Amino acid sequence: MKTGNKRRKGFTLIELAIVVAILGALMTIILVSVDFGGVSIETAKMKIKKDKQELRLHLERYASKFGSYPSEEQGLDALVERPTTGEIPETWIPMVSSKDSINDPWKNPYKLRYDGAGEIQIITFGQDKTEGGEGLNSDFDITKEEQYPPQFTSASGAKK
Repeated sequence: MKTGNKRRKGFTLIELAIVVAILGALMTIILVSVDFGGVSIETAKMKIKKDKQELRLHLERYASKFGSYPSEEQGLDALVERPTTGEIPETWIPMVSSKDSINDPWKNPYKLRYDGAGEIQIITFGQDKTEGGEGLNSDFDITKEEQYPPQFTSASGAKK
């Protein structure tokens, strides 16, 4: 004789709808809070100002220890890795521990250049990581704030 007990073998439609709604809400929260590679203008500006001070200091230490600044060819890599070209200091030691220290906010290496008067220039190619461009895509010397893109002077945390 059969008893009236039925065994449930799955979720009801309402239970499934609730689970889907909860997962949807969680995905929305995650997608809104995660920034997929974009760097806010305010974050970029703060990193560039910090890098300007730190890289100048590291270059001064390099020149003090080895008698001259790295060449354009050696670039800022000479602060991290022993140079393989140009004048190579016999007693070379790294001035910084990570290549991240010589990258701009968009994870592109800064370029070391010297102007006609021999002054150091630390160049970023901007957000697009290529030479040329306008606005956040422009190339500029981080040691000269007057060259910063206009967005850096009027930024309020907006993205791209």
